[in-house]
Amino acid sequence: MKILFIGNTRLGDAVLSTCILNYFESKNVEITVICSPLSHEVYKNFSVVKNIISLIKKKRGKHWIEAYRALDNQVWDLIIDLRNTIISRLIRKKKVLRFNANNKKEHRVESMCKLIKLDNVISPKLPNIKKINKKALFFLKKNNLVKPILALAPITNWHRKNWPLNNYAKLVNKLIDNKANFKSIIILGSDNEKEGCEDLKKKIRLKNVVNFSGQANISEIYCILKNCHIFVGNDSGLMHLAAASGINTIGLFGPSNEEHYAPWGKKAYFLRTTKTYDELVLTKSYNRHGKGNLMKSLSVNKVYKKCIEIIK
Repeated sequence: MKILFIGNTRLGDAVLSTCILNYFESKNVEITVICSPLSHEVYKNFSVVKNIISLIKKKRGKHWIEAYRALDNQVWDLIIDLRNTIISRLIRKKKVLRFNANNKKEHRVESMCKLIKLDNVISPKLPNIKKINKKALFFLKKNNLVKPILALAPITNWHRKNWPLNNYAKLVNKLIDNKANFKSIIILGSDNEKEGCEDLKKKIRLKNVVNFSGQANISEIYCILKNCHIFVGNDSGLMHLAAASGINTIGLFGPSNEEHYAPWGKKAYFLRTTKTYDELVLTKSYNRHGKGNLMKSLSVNKVYKKCIEIIK
């Protein structure tokens, strides 16, 4: 059975969509994935994924022309289109499933499992690759990162949903002062976020702190996270990656909807600002490109208490 899987471009959405690929891992199928260069890292290690078409977005949708040319000679048994694209309408297929998130109260993982008619929800996770696991363990040893490890992801690509860096510093130092059960800290982020993560590192009163921004691909970060005890970070792709790795994950929410995007898993938790998503975003004065931070009302003490609850 040949399946075309039109996947997500953003990291977090791509991680959540692995619930579908995990279902097909036990089936006799061959999957071609269309995605972005960023989400390519999420999809590439699944055994059923035989081909990946990684598209760089171009003006006037020209990237879809490239995809069409690459796919037009194939008749697909099934197309799973998570982006509701024109491609799934143009190319030849026997059956198509298009994702349409009309349920405002339903988590994206639940919605995607329903899309492929599953009775039970399958949790997102990435494949376990021994070679990458060994590399992660070598990194921890090389940097003297002793377990238990606290992982932080303090910066996203949207400043309005970033919990202030000073709050992260206050949180970690309060945990240290109260002798919380972790011995090392790793700070995660992209290469563009390295400077901000370094500023946070300097404010933390602990010797074993490593700023790992921009130093690994998604598969490697996933394996590093699997060796951590707890993750604290803004609603982001790294938050979803942490939850998928199975570790204790605390996602911090403000101008994003936890009903759709709360971290998913048995050890996944979220905390949000004093105002709801609707109160922050669905207002006349809301401006996505405004300069003001929308996370300030989430107190350090609230996050601290949740960390202590989990650690103990």
